[in-house]
Amino acid sequence: MTNVQLGEDVGPGSLWTTLEPLGEVQLFRRHSYIYTPGQPAHALYLLQSGQVSLQMLSTEGRVLTVKVVEPGQIFGHSALDGGERYDTYAEALKPARVVAVPRAAVLQALRSAPTLGSALIELIGQHRLTVSRRIDEVAFKSVPARLASVLLEMSEDQTEGPRPQQRVPRRTHQQLAEMINAYRETVTKVINQFRDARLLDIDRSGITLLNPSRLRELAQS
Repeated sequence: MTNVQLGEDVGPGSLWTTLEPLGEVQLFRRHSYIYTPGQPAHALYLLQSGQVSLQMLSTEGRVLTVKVVEPGQIFGHSALDGGERYDTYAEALKPARVVAVPRAAVLQALRSAPTLGSALIELIGQHRLTVSRRIDEVAFKSVPARLASVLLEMSEDQTEGPRPQQRVPRRTHQQLAEMINAYRETVTKVINQFRDARLLDIDRSGITLLNPSRLRELAQS
């Protein structure tokens, strides 16, 4: 781990660059677990490359993907929100290169640069909102509404502000099914309905949302 001297002012935009030197690089193979529920929440993670799925198990024992973490994003929030143990599975969907920042190093950084706290509070709040929204959608919304919602959420991670057409990174139908707690066959049927209605288009690189405004209407239904 590298020791660094932090300045007086650290804003949200410099959160990554502030934390990265404090951690240690770790490599994970595809389908390996970075952590599982019950393990001590000893580190915050920065994803440099690859893809990581944050998962919970439903009461029926089915996988619910809370979020798919992309390069440049941070996960392992339990290390900061007061929990002693992780509350999700973190599985590498692709070979992953992460920086593990020990909880003690993050706390020391907070003491050296108090303004770092506001950025971390915002990060934790966004994560809690994502988890809460996903659980509420599974409980109360139809499959088309849940699928529309998760597609819009993923597209917003890729773009700044609304655009006439928005892109979503490529996902298998099984991954999308796990994100909305549905069967793969049902997701395939709904995707075909969305495509027939010209709400989206799919190619090898991902999904294009052709009519985000209509998808928002569906997501809120």
